[in-house]
Amino acid sequence: MIPSCRPLPRRCCGLLLLSVLAALSGDIQAQERPDLPAWSLAGDDGAGALWTNPANLAFDPDPSMMLLYTQDTATDARRQVSWTSNGGPLATGFAYRGGGGEDAWWTISSGLGMRLERTVTLGLGFGWQLPDGEDNNFVTWDLGLSWRPLDWIGASAAARNIGASQSTASVPASKGVNSDYAAGLVLRPREDRLLLGVEGALDQDPTDGRIALDAVTGTLRWEPMSGLRLRASGASDLSFSAGFEVQLGGSGVGMHGWVPADDPTASSAGAYASAGLARGDLSAGRDRVAQFRIRDPTPYQPVSTLFSRDTQESYLRKLTRIREAVDDPLVTGIVLHIDQTPLSLAQIEELRALMLAARENGKPVVAYLDEASSNGAYLLATAAEKVYLHPAGELDIIGLSMELQFLRSTLEMVGIEPQFARRAEYKGAVEMYTNTEASPANAEQMNALLDELSGHWATNIAAGRGISVEEVWALVDHGPFSADEAKEAGLVDGLAYPDELESDLLEELFSEDHTLIEDYGLDRDTSGWPSPREIAVIYVDGTIHSGESSTPGFFGGGYTAGSDTVVAQLRQARSEDTVKAVVLRVDSPGGSAFASDEIWRAVEQVQEKDKPVIVSMGGVAASGGYYVSAGAAAVYANPSTITGSIGVYGGKINIEGLYGKLGVGTELYDRGRMSSMWSLSRPLDDTEYAALDRLIGETYRRFKEKVEDGRDMDAGQVEEVARGRVWSGSAAQENGLVDELGTLHDAIERAQEEAGLPEGRRVDLVTYGRQSGADEALPRRVVRALIGPLVAEAAPEPSPLVSELQSFDAWLRLAEDRVWTVLPYRLEVR
Repeated sequence: MIPSCRPLPRRCCGLLLLSVLAALSGDIQAQERPDLPAWSLAGDDGAGALWTNPANLAFDPDPSMMLLYTQDTATDARRQVSWTSNGGPLATGFAYRGGGGEDAWWTISSGLGMRLERTVTLGLGFGWQLPDGEDNNFVTWDLGLSWRPLDWIGASAAARNIGASQSTASVPASKGVNSDYAAGLVLRPREDRLLLGVEGALDQDPTDGRIALDAVTGTLRWEPMSGLRLRASGASDLSFSAGFEVQLGGSGVGMHGWVPADDPTASSAGAYASAGLARGDLSAGRDRVAQFRIRDPTPYQPVSTLFSRDTQESYLRKLTRIREAVDDPLVTGIVLHIDQTPLSLAQIEELRALMLAARENGKPVVAYLDEASSNGAYLLATAAEKVYLHPAGELDIIGLSMELQFLRSTLEMVGIEPQFARRAEYKGAVEMYTNTEASPANAEQMNALLDELSGHWATNIAAGRGISVEEVWALVDHGPFSADEAKEAGLVDGLAYPDELESDLLEELFSEDHTLIEDYGLDRDTSGWPSPREIAVIYVDGTIHSGESSTPGFFGGGYTAGSDTVVAQLRQARSEDTVKAVVLRVDSPGGSAFASDEIWRAVEQVQEKDKPVIVSMGGVAASGGYYVSAGAAAVYANPSTITGSIGVYGGKINIEGLYGKLGVGTELYDRGRMSSMWSLSRPLDDTEYAALDRLIGETYRRFKEKVEDGRDMDAGQVEEVARGRVWSGSAAQENGLVDELGTLHDAIERAQEEAGLPEGRRVDLVTYGRQSGADEALPRRVVRALIGPLVAEAAPEPSPLVSELQSFDAWLRLAEDRVWTVLPYRLEVR
């Protein structure tokens, strides 16, 4: 399963194969476009759609190319040669016909396909006709429309050579072209394995403009085995054609023959070659080694900004590519090239789980550490059988630490008084403002959490390197290590430059004739057909607040989860019949209690439609992040996920003293006992503080009720694990707050199971854009394509100052809320 909302592939897979064929005789009709091999108007996509129906270019944006050669066997036989290619929804090509006593005719064409909505596309084609002779060049236009409402049926209509009868008034009849108006229907009873099409056309004579019915044609495309396709067509005028094609890696070759109706002895045949992304591969062999680079940030929903690099790949897609390599029977090993790990501990655990699954499948895993070999990078590398380090690198395994900051003394110096109420003693977020040091309860949970996380870290490293946990801690106390020291200590298996790894070591580890596949699965064949069964993956990523979600701003940065955006996405998943279940990926420290409750309600409404919602927790799913998760059918977390923090706080700061230091005077005029309680220029009195405390208590009660109902726990059980306490994922499972320890794909499999989706059938993942529905708006994609390459190389990495400004921006988005469910700190793994 792969997510359907994804960037276009970066390059075309494979090289164009050349083929030459001299075939049987035949009569090539006077026309400007080539005869394609049993090509369906409504069902076939790819570069060849330029000649038949440009609307289909929008359904399958994968880059592809096609070369076609056709010839008869008569002396000086006429022949056709054509070539077309597409990149995304744009296509271009040329066609030539001539020989056999006929003048040469060249055509240069281009086409564009556009999605009007998810199942409807519109296409426009342009042809510059260049027949031999003076002053007789002319232009033709094609217009196509396609509709694919379901995965097994589609319909198309096309008007081709529009205006040709008028454009060729001065062109000899032998060089005229017909305008035609075609319509077709296609059925796919076995998805891409079998395609049945029927189409008919009305021809317009170029000399007198009369319209007549052309033959009705049926087409067949059958794939009896992976990488082999059979094609055939037959028409009501008794003409027919047949042929086959084979896929060889990313390329294919085929042969096809045509028998015209007017003279069955005058048949013709041709050969064609193609290159692109293919689902099948007849020549697929073994000894393929998949390589993945862990280097750039992989956000859940990548967004380009002027001063930030766009990875063009989401975290879900990278995880899915690795999962496919683990399960691919043709992949015999995996190489993990780790430059740096801008990931949480929980995300690293998800990647480690995939590496361990590969080893269980008998596939060796090799990890190569480059320049940034930190705690997280080494944790990931130890999932491999062999670990290699750059000779000039170093290994910075120094253990994990946490740091809390307290601003109370600073606030007092400038005359600011914090006034907060909280539930309960472990809700330590307010202590940053109210305390000069951690309370006993906060210190207790910090130490417990650090014990859990560092324990998982050391245990996994010990298991990966075959040493004891005690030995790991002994090594940590002597870090960091140079490359030579790391090898001597047994932390790595060898030192090698990247070229040495690829040229020598991999041959020893795998085989001499292995093929190293860079960025395995990055180019992916798009089906072009809607899936009848989808699982929606929806993200709650960043601070939760009311309004729309936000993406990195002008200078880059982080993400926030706006309740309006997330609720709209959940409602869209609820309304779409093809979506059978939802996986809610939560990687959020929480935020607004009100916004969290809105998302919780939307989750409940999805499940009222008999669509299960499964939560997958990322690095952090605490406080409001747990609130939105509590009502799901099942909750998955990683052992190092930070979760829980079932608690509430709220309040304000009183800057009356600051005003006094600055010489600012204020006067309040109010009506109503409580009307000015939120003013920053005076403190809360006892009555107002009691009202705030009551509000906090009521929100805390609602929060706990959500957990009681969603987790099937009684009030006493919830109170025991609530009180604002933070838990690791493993501790949360032991306490009943989490159902299973597992990865994002484990949650997806659970969603498939809960929805009753059959195993072995196609189930697609669909994601939704933050502000543009099921896909990004076209203008954003166009701007990204134009300016992205210009700024990518010059884009600086985010500075610590920018990171702090991002945190401040998240707090500003909560300014209108009075009650917060948010984690008191941010955890980073270095």
